[in-house]
Amino acid sequence: MDRAAPRQSPQTWEMKERLGMGGFGHVYLYHGEKIAVKICRLDLNAKNKGRWSREIQIMKRLSHVNVVEAREVPEELLSISINDLPLLAMEYCSRGDLRKVLNKPENCCGLKESEILSLLKDIGAGIQYLHENKIIHRDLKPENIVLQDINGKFIHKIIDLGYAKDLDQGSLCTSFVGTLQYLVSYFSSFSICRVQRSTFETL
Repeated sequence: MDRAAPRQSPQTWEMKERLGMGGFGHVYLYHGEKIAVKICRLDLNAKNKGRWSREIQIMKRLSHVNVVEAREVPEELLSISINDLPLLAMEYCSRGDLRKVLNKPENCCGLKESEILSLLKDIGAGIQYLHENKIIHRDLKPENIVLQDINGKFIHKIIDLGYAKDLDQGSLCTSFVGTLQYLVSYFSSFSICRVQRSTFETL
């Protein structure tokens, strides 16, 4: 079973709140310098443990304004890990995720045109950058897009590369993973699949 929250780290770093949770782990806000720390769940199988490690490897080599930035895990926080898998430290995006923005009462009829254009521009640039680096996200949805306030301007950033595929030279993408609610219609013919929480994977 998952632990409700990680241990507090000594002295300078303090866990303030849980920012979110996904198929692989939970994300917490730590104060000292504000950073988001992703801690994996205890019950991951071997395949998802491998995905966790690949996500960290991918994140550490990326650098783009529309992809959330990985940070070095402060030495004082290494002790909060609840198993033998590494932590993932990231920049803290203070404006939350796109789903929370869409759920605001003032957005019940959708976002303003200017906001949609900004979203498409930012996420398009982020996706292009990933593809230029031979990475496909495979689970893009409002919950995996966060907003950062940079000098008074909202910037959209892509997060959660847990299901990302790193396409090495000569490799092929032969499996389908992601979130059921965002499955495109022409994949509906895949009748045999594994469902875990809100995600799916074809067998």
